[in-house]
Amino acid sequence: MRCLALSLLLIASPAAADRCAVWSVGPSAAGRATGASLGEASSSEQLTWLGGLRLGVAFEDAPPAMPIPGHVAIDARLVPELVTGFLVDRAHAEGYVGAGLRAELQLAAQKTVALRTAVYVAARAIAIGGRRDSGVELVFGEYVAGSAGRTRFGWEGGAMIRPRAQDDAGSRELDAVVSLYLAWQ
Repeated sequence: MRCLALSLLLIASPAAADRCAVWSVGPSAAGRATGASLGEASSSEQLTWLGGLRLGVAFEDAPPAMPIPGHVAIDARLVPELVTGFLVDRAHAEGYVGAGLRAELQLAAQKTVALRTAVYVAARAIAIGGRRDSGVELVFGEYVAGSAGRTRFGWEGGAMIRPRAQDDAGSRELDAVVSLYLAWQ
């Protein structure tokens, strides 16, 4: 846990110096499968359905300038981010924290309406559950924002992979996670 806290501080400190914080919040849904290996978990027909909430903060550079009408501005960037949240089913609740890096391609265009959008992939290190199991989350997402870029609506989907706690005899867990979010500066 100390290593995760130190990692969060190292990512957040330099990132906050030149960038602005973009906060996000939204619901998550997950289908969870377990097995002795990731292959067994991925082919399992027994799924547990979970719901939850996610809060995140990303440290972003200013968006690209809005181009003149009829043109498109494109910008590729790496964005450090921190996440926290929880997932619950009928019998269990698990909280998690994590840190990661998002690689995104931003587009800004002006036709009849000025619009910004971005598509991204992200990898996050996650500590989840009462035993703080380590895991990895890999996602693909997209968001749409107005011309100023101060608020946005987005979605992301992907997988959270983790070994289960020691009392589960070395089983693996694979979650297919989908999240919607509203973000603001």
